Amino acid sequence: MPLFGTFDTMQLSDLAQWIAEAKHTGALFITVDADETYLVFRDGDITAVGTGGPLRMDVGQILLARRIVTDAQLAAAVAAAGRERSAADVLVERGIVKRERVEEITRDHAFTAVLDLFFHEEGSFHFSCAVDAGPMALDDSPLTYKLERPIGTKKLALEAMRRLDDWGRIRTVLPSNLTVVYARDGESSSDVWRVLREYGGPIAIGDLCLRLRRSRFTVYKELFDLHATGLVGVDPMALVVDSTGGQGPVGVLVDNARTLLDEEQFDEAREVLSTALSLEPENREARDLMKRLRRAQLAYLYEQIPPHKVPVLAVTRGTLGSLKLTPKENYLVSRLDGKWDVATLVVATPLGELETLRMLKKLLHAQIARLR
Repeated sequence: MPLFGTFDTMQLSDLAQWIAEAKHTGALFITVDADETYLVFRDGDITAVGTGGPLRMDVGQILLARRIVTDAQLAAAVAAAGRERSAADVLVERGIVKRERVEEITRDHAFTAVLDLFFHEEGSFHFSCAVDAGPMALDDSPLTYKLERPIGTKKLALEAMRRLDDWGRIRTVLPSNLTVVYARDGESSSDVWRVLREYGGPIAIGDLCLRLRRSRFTVYKELFDLHATGLVGVDPMALVVDSTGGQGPVGVLVDNARTLLDEEQFDEAREVLSTALSLEPENREARDLMKRLRRAQLAYLYEQIPPHKVPVLAVTRGTLGSLKLTPKENYLVSRLDGKWDVATLVVATPLGELETLRMLKKLLHAQIARLR
């Protein structure tokens, strides 16, 4: 039986402990501010991480930020990757970076991406126990990381609690992403300090996170430690002012997302807002707009796919193998048995309400399914 709810009914840390202690195998779908994250568990540990937001899982940009690859190498790899492979795969094939190095960075990045979820107080989840770990088990898309070494869920939960404790102390010195920092003279092996020195002047922490392509917590923690040793100065009263008339980068992104939402370009608006929230997770305007976006997109989809309608296959099951469906699409197609209406389907699958509706719309448009 699936388990689903909101962070109000069960905190993510409690959910993680339950999965770890019971050694569950299955798929966990988490929605935070309309941004979806998929976790696959085997015997209580995480074996794969997926997301609907490409910016959150872009290993190529991390390799670039760490100076493992150049701009030209990454651009060429992205152009050659296409839809079937990731840029990182191309970089390995060309001998630019070793597979072991990519796997190490991928695991660290996946670990951090999941940790970031623990900092959110609002969200929803759907956990489905299954021997095959659900629809994400065989997903080989570039937005899904299959981990060579599983992430221990108990270790993850403990690290999340530690970071939450640290966060309170960090925010007394670095209160927001608009706080401006600058490098002071000295010597340090820190990448954060090096980038600050190369920048040559004050910079908002949000912009610094974007340049470094690292998690918000790790950048804040490193800045906090550098400030304690006198290598970083902080001006909490300074705000980002640029050619946009005094508006910071997050404000520009929010305005762009609002325009896209008004034009009903929902997926594009969500991608822009995800970027804004990665820079400034506490930004109330961005969070409120993300909620409005989710409501608007759901209403739009339900107009086209009424809850009382029953989706059924419009093709024979024998022809499905030639249609090149993704694992999640195959999973949803397997549930189109003529018994479940749309309202039941969005609750009964671990894909989540919005993702299920988006996928149904795609299947209907391709005439693979029809409504009865």
